[in-house]
Amino acid sequence: MTLPGQTAGVSVFFDPITADLGISRTAASIAYAIGTLAGILPAPIIGRWIDRRGPRLTATIIAGALAVACALMATVQSVMMLLIGFALLRGAAIGGLSLVSQQVVNLWFVRRRGIAAAAASLGLAAGSMIFPKCIDALISLYGWRGAYLALAGFVALTILPIAAALFRDRPEKFGLTPDAGLLPMAEPLREEPSFTRAQALRTGVFWLLCAAGFLTNAIGTALLLNHFSIMRTASIGHGDALLLLSLLAGVQAIATLGTGFLVDRYEPRHLVPLSMFMLALASALPAFGNGSAISVLYALNVGGAYGTQQAINAAGYAQYFGRDHLGAIRGASFVFGIAGAAFGPLPFAASADWTGGYAAVLTGCCALCLVGGAGAFAVSRPSSPATSRE
Repeated sequence: MTLPGQTAGVSVFFDPITADLGISRTAASIAYAIGTLAGILPAPIIGRWIDRRGPRLTATIIAGALAVACALMATVQSVMMLLIGFALLRGAAIGGLSLVSQQVVNLWFVRRRGIAAAAASLGLAAGSMIFPKCIDALISLYGWRGAYLALAGFVALTILPIAAALFRDRPEKFGLTPDAGLLPMAEPLREEPSFTRAQALRTGVFWLLCAAGFLTNAIGTALLLNHFSIMRTASIGHGDALLLLSLLAGVQAIATLGTGFLVDRYEPRHLVPLSMFMLALASALPAFGNGSAISVLYALNVGGAYGTQQAINAAGYAQYFGRDHLGAIRGASFVFGIAGAAFGPLPFAASADWTGGYAAVLTGCCALCLVGGAGAFAVSRPSSPATSRE
């Protein structure tokens, strides 16, 4: 249910909004970037709130805010209103609901955190398959404003009562243990670390995960936000471009589960080069080719990169830094990660407006991904801190 604020959901609205408001893609992308940055700034505060008050109250408030944000998007009349709408939408969905949902899973699983977080993340992949087609149909029937009102009602009737009724704090508060009800694993459990946010910020692996998240969000957001435009340059029609989004989401689901299985057995930092290599391929393919075959390979690699990085992000921070201060740590990491989503579309929009294509910016993205993947070999697993106090 974060999809109304995810790029895969917003991308379907992008062309109708720019056409209706009479603004350029660059202006809309700048509004999206500034709105995303403004919306994500409260993430560290939300993270600390989750640590102190628990996920149930937090998720309920955020779900209500997301419904309100969708309704407000239907009233947008100018670039400034669009910026404010994006800030509320992105902040509630990405900086709020996504953060608290991942937190719940990390609190309840330790031994099988990777596969549990990956399984929970399948909701995002499923939403990426379902929402674009549904939103496209709603826009065709009721216009983009009516579609946003429909999404507001859908959020209010689904995730809002689910958050209020089902979200819970860590199992120890209910006399339970993590991984309750699952068969024990053969290998002994490593002592769970307990890093504060300040201690985590001093480790190389924190910045590796942040860098990988930044690149994935920056390039992935730009690719999805400009998906239909990029597909037109590759001679792919609107209907086929919609099908490619579904293919992308299906591959994302498979990659998320597969990577979640691997995260339980290998260190997350060892899997970062895999996601960066697929993202590099996804950037290179539309830069140097076009046609159906190239576009299918492109969708496969975008979905694979997104799914792999999604599983790494969902479980990696908890694996390295523990659960005691996880909300604060994840809140800080969300700022860096979503900053990528804010800045990533800008060079793509400028390239489209000034050159009519994306080849140069895609080539640069490919090079950055290769550098990011190589950086994984320069960091080591952080040792346990001497104290957990800031």
